Amino acid sequence: MTDQAAHDDDLLRRSQESIDEAKAAAAEVSEPEEETLIDEDAPVAGRTEPTDGPAPAA
Repeated sequence: MTDQAAHDDDLLRRSQESIDEAKAAAAEVSEPEEETLIDEDAPVAGRTEPTDGPAPAA
């Protein structure tokens, strides 16, 4: 085995370890359920009632 091949194997091993660590860290992140992200009382964009009456005719 050449020195380059040994270096490549070491680099590949360290890269895979970094990927495995990142996957493990991502698995530990807890995100709230989708239902808890929605504020039921908040107005929906584009569906709000005008507060000052209808828009004037153009």
